[in-house]
Amino acid sequence: MSLYNRRTALAALISASLLGGCGFSPIYGEGTAADGLRGTIDITSGKGREFFAMRERLVERFGFTSAPKYRLSFTYKAESEGLAVSTTAEVTRFNLDGTSDFKVVDADTGAVLLTGTVTSKTAYSATSETFPTRVAEQDARSRLALALADQIVTRVSATAPKWAK
Repeated sequence: MSLYNRRTALAALISASLLGGCGFSPIYGEGTAADGLRGTIDITSGKGREFFAMRERLVERFGFTSAPKYRLSFTYKAESEGLAVSTTAEVTRFNLDGTSDFKVVDADTGAVLLTGTVTSKTAYSATSETFPTRVAEQDARSRLALALADQIVTRVSATAPKWAK
């Protein structure tokens, strides 16, 4: 059996031509509004491990800035919920539901350009030992923070043509 499938190739070619015809274009292409955001957004955040992880991911994706055009602020909230219960009535699996509200404002005028909320979920396993459970929880909270930050980047980049100067 050949790995090359003519139907798949034909479907991809047709899809590409249809997407090009409807105005589809890459977000991060040269000269796009999202490409112009790099190095122009000052990112502010709260205190704590998760805020730090989110801010670092946002800075990594948007770049450092010395003369910001925009300011991005965000919140972080995570709620834990027990999922699995063992035969000895111990919770062995937890879900973390995360939410982040964010806002992009014009650095000069203070006008709000974009607001939004992103959500994500992750989970971790618990053991009868405190230390491994705590480490698993911290890792899950860090993963959740990074997922939320990535969603913020996607939302800001996708909407940049509407509000970026």
